Amino acid sequence: MRSGVRQSRRWAIAALLLALITSIAMLFQPIAAVAEDTAAADPVAITVEQVGSTDEYKIKITNTGDQDMLSVSGTTAVPQEIAADGQSESVRWQTGALTSGQSAYVQSEDGRDVTVKVKSAETPSDKPVENPSDDTNNGKDTSTTDKQTAGSAKLSATGSAITVAALFAFALACIGVSMKWQNGRVAVRRTIAAVGSVAMIAAVATAATPQASAAQRTEQYSGIASAITVNGKDYQLTSDVTVAYDDDIVPTETTSIDYAKAMGVGWNLGNSFDGENTDLSVPDTGEEAWGNPKVTRELIHSIKEKGYTSIRMPMTVDRRSTENADAKDGEYRYVIDADWLARYKEVVDWAVDEGLYVMINVHHDSWIWLSSWNGDKSADEYRKYTDFWKQIAAYFADEPSTVSFETINEPQFNDGADQEKQDKLDAINKAAYDIIRATPGNEHRMIVLPTLGTAHDSTDKLQALVDFIKNDLNNDPCVLATVHYYSEWVYSANLGRTGFDESIYGDERTPRNVIDSFADRMNRYFTENGIGLVIGEYGLLAYDSSSDGALQAGEELKYYEYMGTMANENRFSYMFWDNGSGIDRTSYQWKKPLAGKMLEASINGRSSYATRLDTLYLEEDPTGDVKLPLTLNGNEFKGIEGLTEGSDYTYDAASATITLKQDYLAKMYEAKGGYGIIADLTLKFSAGADWHEYVVRSGTPAVNATGTVTGTKSEGLTIPMAFNGAELKNITATENGNRVGPNSGWWQYLQNSGSFSVHYDSADRASGTLTVLPAFFDDGSVTDGDVTFTITFQDGQTLDVNFNIAGEMVALK
Repeated sequence: MRSGVRQSRRWAIAALLLALITSIAMLFQPIAAVAEDTAAADPVAITVEQVGSTDEYKIKITNTGDQDMLSVSGTTAVPQEIAADGQSESVRWQTGALTSGQSAYVQSEDGRDVTVKVKSAETPSDKPVENPSDDTNNGKDTSTTDKQTAGSAKLSATGSAITVAALFAFALACIGVSMKWQNGRVAVRRTIAAVGSVAMIAAVATAATPQASAAQRTEQYSGIASAITVNGKDYQLTSDVTVAYDDDIVPTETTSIDYAKAMGVGWNLGNSFDGENTDLSVPDTGEEAWGNPKVTRELIHSIKEKGYTSIRMPMTVDRRSTENADAKDGEYRYVIDADWLARYKEVVDWAVDEGLYVMINVHHDSWIWLSSWNGDKSADEYRKYTDFWKQIAAYFADEPSTVSFETINEPQFNDGADQEKQDKLDAINKAAYDIIRATPGNEHRMIVLPTLGTAHDSTDKLQALVDFIKNDLNNDPCVLATVHYYSEWVYSANLGRTGFDESIYGDERTPRNVIDSFADRMNRYFTENGIGLVIGEYGLLAYDSSSDGALQAGEELKYYEYMGTMANENRFSYMFWDNGSGIDRTSYQWKKPLAGKMLEASINGRSSYATRLDTLYLEEDPTGDVKLPLTLNGNEFKGIEGLTEGSDYTYDAASATITLKQDYLAKMYEAKGGYGIIADLTLKFSAGADWHEYVVRSGTPAVNATGTVTGTKSEGLTIPMAFNGAELKNITATENGNRVGPNSGWWQYLQNSGSFSVHYDSADRASGTLTVLPAFFDDGSVTDGDVTFTITFQDGQTLDVNFNIAGEMVALK
């Protein structure tokens, strides 16, 4: 036994020495790696580019390696000699994914371009920094240099098997050496055993701790130099960069959900490449056919600057193709115009260059011609559809994985029962899927499949798509589902329900909680089945109405705020529909600034707002204080811009309630003199968008006609109004005691901008017009006789407006 113990001790000592040697070798391994990597060129190059003729520069990073990058982050040091006042000498930045050869401007954490400000020519620096490189492009304002200082690439902690093995060996050796024979039994030297135990724990921790995804690694590079010329002198900016790679080219079962989360918040390039001149007698004007200007690179860049991470680019192929009736086997009968496709790809590539995910989508073809398909695979519609997808799949096969294909927009079919229509959709989805997967370069590309009509509220349609993905596509993890969401129609299109927390149908359903129901439904059908979801379009149907106030402004903002919260929490990608009424296609600014600010703020967190309406109505000189409850959503109230807490207002944090003081309100009320807005209060919070609360001096609304007001059924009847600061909420139409007008058989209110429209002469809503539209008179329920419009206003006031219909003529009574 004693000789056996001696032999064991010899073995343990040898194991200890071996473990120590292995550990030391492991410790020096990064040093060897550094030495080896030092000789290699950095896979990133950094450029500083002047912004116009200003003293501002943007930082651009280019993936010069041959591997795609998941993300890039770093810091850039700016020489003190050229840094403008307020410019930090160390700039932190990041980018999204960069494919090989791709460039992108670096972003701050809030998603905006990083700008470096330098001293102007009037205050030149005295001494330039010596540039150690002979390769610098002196005399140019912008330059990308090769590696100036040796990079120090280091693999991340993934792949740490050597570490674990060494620690286990060291642990076992320590424990072995600690053993001794004592009084006929094995004893342990506690000191050495403790060392071994610590090593064992470290080994287990190293093996168990998820340092990073098993398919990811990070590499670091320091001292990457960029040349910059300021006021005729050369300087050097140096950057330390961390690059994350994804080495796993085989998708996992959760790829679809993760991909949707990575796509995040998106924007639709609507009414551009999807527009076409539907009058076949006139030439097609391409992307300008529906009134928008040609898409510019600056527009796409502005989308990224606003914080969006993905973009959906609808295309309508219909008039951008020609039929080759003599096509032989293997040739396309329906050929997409090469110039048009190249132009579309140019815009796709602009978005890719910005680091955006891109969803290529075949759009209005769904109703222009595909809806007529009879289900026969030998029919022209099926041949056209498959020919189009063969060309699209091949043309974009070399795009990075951040580009996905959506098979068809809002699929619909004219004939057949519901199941027949579903069978047609399954057939075209399968055709596009097979074509895409068979095209080299698209083996693992994300394919986005719609429900029938992109419906979200039909459990049959949702289940049909789930079954199709599971059974017909073998549960391909690189397939996403898509639906569209425009809320409940009576709120979204304004059929008299304007409040985000207002009961829609007289029960517990509100626009807010139907979003919750929508999310639950999407998770139940898609997420729980491992399928990622893209809400390919969302918004409110009355967003771009020509009728003033078709959406109550503050209640509209609450919808955007909550939609962002819901989608982010559930890992859905969600894409705002914009046909040109959202972002101005020339100035690149939001046409509705407050809506734009809320849409952008919802990307990264929650915003706060008034619990009730965004307007406080004062119908008479204030005789007391007015309370304004807030919904904080986790933020803190910071104050009211321009007002003094204590004298103008007070705030109770426990109840999150602002109290506007009587003296302040009375002063503003008297100063106004007439009807309208007496104060636009900008409420500030610790995070999110500002909230605007309007205080309005209001009176009793009335018809403002001094003479005979007439119109016709075909052109409508326009009635002058004295709104006196009031905001219209809804209208009910009656004739002979019965409700009349479109939808009157099931609904009590007319549609704003459908049956009537409102126009206020100014933001004060002192006066304006109410127009009864031809669509109201066209409804079969409306006959000759006297009609009463009962108008309800947001402050609760009501007004009856009467007119008479006699044949084609309509006259105010």
